[in-house]
Amino acid sequence: MPFEVFRRHQRKMLAILAILAMFTFVLADSLPRLLSPSYAARDVEVAKLFGRTVHRSDLGQMARQRSRANLVANALNLFPFSRDAFGGLKERDLIDALILEKEADRLGMPADAAAGREWLLAATGGRMNREVFESLYSRFSNEISQEDLLADIANQVRIAKVRTLPGRPLVTPYDAFQAYRGQGERVADKVVEIPVENFLGKVGEPSQAEVQALYDKYKDVLPDPALATPGFKVPRRVQVEFATVEGDAKARALRDKLPAAELQAFYENHKNEFKVPSEFPDDLFADAPDLTPAVIQPFAEVRELLASRLADEKAQAEINDLFNKIRDEKLIPFADAYLTMLDEQASAPGAKVEAPKDVDLKAIAAAEGLAYEISPLLSREQAARYGLIANSQVGTARFSGGRKFVDEFFDPKVGLYEPVELTGITGARYLARKIKDEAPRIPSLDEVKADVVHAWKLDKARPLAEKAAQELAARLKADKKGKIEEDQVDGYNVLAIAPITRKQMGGVGANPFEYVAQAETPIPDVPFAGEAFRNAYFGLRDGETAVAPNEPKTSYYVLALDRREPVDFAQLYAPNGEEMRYRALAGEEAAAHQDESWMNRLRRDAGLPADWAPPDENAKDDDAAQS
Repeated sequence: MPFEVFRRHQRKMLAILAILAMFTFVLADSLPRLLSPSYAARDVEVAKLFGRTVHRSDLGQMARQRSRANLVANALNLFPFSRDAFGGLKERDLIDALILEKEADRLGMPADAAAGREWLLAATGGRMNREVFESLYSRFSNEISQEDLLADIANQVRIAKVRTLPGRPLVTPYDAFQAYRGQGERVADKVVEIPVENFLGKVGEPSQAEVQALYDKYKDVLPDPALATPGFKVPRRVQVEFATVEGDAKARALRDKLPAAELQAFYENHKNEFKVPSEFPDDLFADAPDLTPAVIQPFAEVRELLASRLADEKAQAEINDLFNKIRDEKLIPFADAYLTMLDEQASAPGAKVEAPKDVDLKAIAAAEGLAYEISPLLSREQAARYGLIANSQVGTARFSGGRKFVDEFFDPKVGLYEPVELTGITGARYLARKIKDEAPRIPSLDEVKADVVHAWKLDKARPLAEKAAQELAARLKADKKGKIEEDQVDGYNVLAIAPITRKQMGGVGANPFEYVAQAETPIPDVPFAGEAFRNAYFGLRDGETAVAPNEPKTSYYVLALDRREPVDFAQLYAPNGEEMRYRALAGEEAAAHQDESWMNRLRRDAGLPADWAPPDENAKDDDAAQS
């Protein structure tokens, strides 16, 4: 629990942090979590490559090598729009690097100091010399030799080259049109929703053997609402208690009580913020500023704004004082005592250590006129939807950019009883602490029997729902010519989805030259709309109907085209068209697809299963439970 240890030993650790800050400044973002001692200590198996088991510790050398090569590239500004020129440092990236390294060996590509030297000369246009290289080398504090550094660079260069061996894919005008169509053509459908739940009563009851078999198959699988298969494992859960004060309400109460003299003084101290815009610069007469006095809005015109600002400042100051008092006098001393107890238990296993007396936050909140709440045990998904606090962020101001409630309290580094201040989007202030943190566990059959029976029934009911959807689709096509006009059909609700495009821009990259993949446009009112549903939705023609489920197969849908707003091929190639942008977009999409196909082939050759996922992605619940 790093934060608590730091708080208790801050004088010693500040000196250590000063040294670490200098080191971090050099390596910046290239310091991976993989290299931390606590992370490396859990030396789990990561994968099997080429018949050999790869452990987490085996990735350390590749991580350090890549970090050094990235640092050299960044220092020389060889790839100005990428800090990870030779690749990332996550476990997935490093496994791919080991696979590519093996292929480079097979192809006989050199990875020695001479190859590294030649690449540096070419990459810098011949500007690399001994003085520049020794300046770069000095950053590594003699942890490796100069020859080894050059060899590291050479190895990362050949890994990058192997990844690009397929070259750039061919992009045709049709590819550019498809990219243009994906972001420009809009489709509106009418959709009949047929829930599988409606058919549960028609499938009977499972036998004890069937219940046992289904439980045994999925008892160690965490539930995922996006999957059709069940999961009965109880996920990691936390319990949080918090005191709340409504900042806006407190400010409104103070606003009506502000003395006129205090408002006038506040105006005098801030009047420069209320200048009337002028067409002349403030320093028009630099040597005689009195000739261009600023025109200030009068007090009467800004009085309401001043009152709101001053009341809010006073309210926030009062809340800060109150929260600081509760935190510093009550919550932190108990958190420290709790940590001391844990230290004593760890140093003397089996010895009886008296637990400190807990703080009654509910009583404190009542005494101070604060609202109090204690949550039930919450999974990550439940915490993300738990009341207004779910939308709060760490910090003392709304929209502070701090971590969200769920990210903060599911962070393994945030320990029990550590007080955290958060602010909601409505201005509510929270003083919260985690009081329980339960690791994922496999429940008994008796505990989840109802869920197992429900999952069995869902699986048996899906064919019935699909058959009903197929029959309805055929009838609508024959009798209604593929049109849905009613709000309900056969008692099922009809969703009228407004025109949407299949794709949309994926966001803004860190730099103007960074490729950002397109994103699938969310389909309103259809949660977890998977590829099958999307293909049916955007592929419909006039007079046709289609049937598709959502991804977890909790509903089947009958789809009929309402209208299509097509794009014009000629417009794409018009003088003011965006042919170049969509050609580049199609090229990047094709390159990403080709890269993934190439890597998938190499991964298969290495013996890596298609569904492999590294532990740092796969077991985040188990990692988080270490707190």
